[in-house]
Amino acid sequence: MNMKAYENRFTFRSITAIMLLLTMFATSAFVYSDKDASKILEKVSKNYRSYKTIKAAFKIKISNIKDKSSQTEKGTLYVKGKKFRVEMDGQEIYCDGKTMWTYLKDANEVQISTYNPKSSDINPSEIFTVYEKGFLSKFMGEGKKGNVITEQIELTPTDKKKPFFKVKLTIDKMAKKVMDMTVLSRNGIESLYEITSFNSNINIEDSFFRFDKKSKPGVVEIDLR
Repeated sequence: MNMKAYENRFTFRSITAIMLLLTMFATSAFVYSDKDASKILEKVSKNYRSYKTIKAAFKIKISNIKDKSSQTEKGTLYVKGKKFRVEMDGQEIYCDGKTMWTYLKDANEVQISTYNPKSSDINPSEIFTVYEKGFLSKFMGEGKKGNVITEQIELTPTDKKKPFFKVKLTIDKMAKKVMDMTVLSRNGIESLYEITSFNSNINIEDSFFRFDKKSKPGVVEIDLR
């Protein structure tokens, strides 16, 4: 797949992968095949389960290994339980846990749909729910990112039908937080998802996760429910 063909799915794939990056440790679905990796991931999981809300700025770089093309994007993600909101240059996505609104800025259009994280219509890559199937984990050693001592974890999905075959995690050794995630896909696409800033347990009202059409004068609504 070339990068041009990949562009149409870039944004939503990016969002769902960032959701994975921040929530995959909120479950205990890992198949721990390495004792060192087990200890690290259990501590990371405990951290993420303790957060009531999350605000995270992220940067994404998606590269095609075959033709050496790439593209990048930045955004901000807000999470509260099953609710989330994503803000990027081209669009905004709101979800209150039941309904999802996808606002396209250039068209001043909002698409309304019923939220179902397992639906291929919403998540063609299935990456958002990948953690539910489990991983084999392996500790690859320590490293350094800037001034931060890191721990490297390699995950292999137990479900061989997944569109990716490996996930590499960089974890802050002291804070036990994920710093970045690299997803290696079977189609030759390599995706790097990096958390550039992170805040937890900030006050976010539930209404923040619902689209307010009054704030977008003239917006065209397309109801897909």
